[in-house]
Amino acid sequence: MSNPVRPLGRVLVTGASGFVGAALVDRLRADGAEVTTSDIVEDEAIDFVCDVTDFGQVSSLLGNRPFETVFHCGAVSGPMVMADRPLEIWRINATGTANILEAARNTKTGRVLVCSTSEVYGDLDGTVDETVLPKPNSVYAASKLAAEQVAQAYAAEHAVDVVILRLSWIYGPGRRTPTMLEAMLKSANGRMPAQFDAHPDDMTHYLYIDDAISGLLDAAEAAELHDVVFNISAGSGVPLSRIVEMIAELRPGSELTLNGMRSHVPCPIGIDAARANDAFGFRPKVSLRYGLEATLQSLIK
Repeated sequence: MSNPVRPLGRVLVTGASGFVGAALVDRLRADGAEVTTSDIVEDEAIDFVCDVTDFGQVSSLLGNRPFETVFHCGAVSGPMVMADRPLEIWRINATGTANILEAARNTKTGRVLVCSTSEVYGDLDGTVDETVLPKPNSVYAASKLAAEQVAQAYAAEHAVDVVILRLSWIYGPGRRTPTMLEAMLKSANGRMPAQFDAHPDDMTHYLYIDDAISGLLDAAEAAELHDVVFNISAGSGVPLSRIVEMIAELRPGSELTLNGMRSHVPCPIGIDAARANDAFGFRPKVSLRYGLEATLQSLIK
């Protein structure tokens, strides 16, 4: 027997020009949803320009028309972004989320889905699930955990319908933020030798963009949820050395090496997504090999 489905109704996507936000909007519109888009940047695809750190702007955005579902994707997208501006990271990720939640409370908005990150687990060892106490080791991760905590407080104290999704390392066609994986794939496409300052044993937790979007939609459409926080991941991590091997298999002749000069960076071996599977049927469908090949193809100019 399938789980009851919650209608999305009118949908707002913040951060709609970003990697996740744009892909989510595309999927929603393909499914026939009524979508309003917002972002801090002006773009023809953005309905409303909104700085989430400005409560007046956020209040106007959510008060314009009622929304039944809000996907809050408007945030700093990773620890490599704005690393030299830690206070700004905090304002965008933590205060920005609080502003969205307060506006949602004031306007009787429906479900708010907060995009968090598996980075909140920091350097914890082993396989982690949502019952493990997070241990953030960067301002980015700490700001995301703060966003989670204020979201849970609004749910508990003010009955805001909140779902927090700890997304692991999202990759795939359309990502614009420079990453080590992107640099590897570009080097492999060009058959250009490249060495990277990383350890072969470093664990990776890559999640293909299509699976990330499916996780968001699955959580939004779940009628009954007994938990607030969910991991959205591909499960077991993969050592960076295996990523290099797979790229070499997909692009024979590529020469990617890891110098191992940086000491091994501890992080979870796996990120358990069983709770999401049990609650709303989330299960990643895209294999790492397929995802790498699709991303390689997208980077060919």
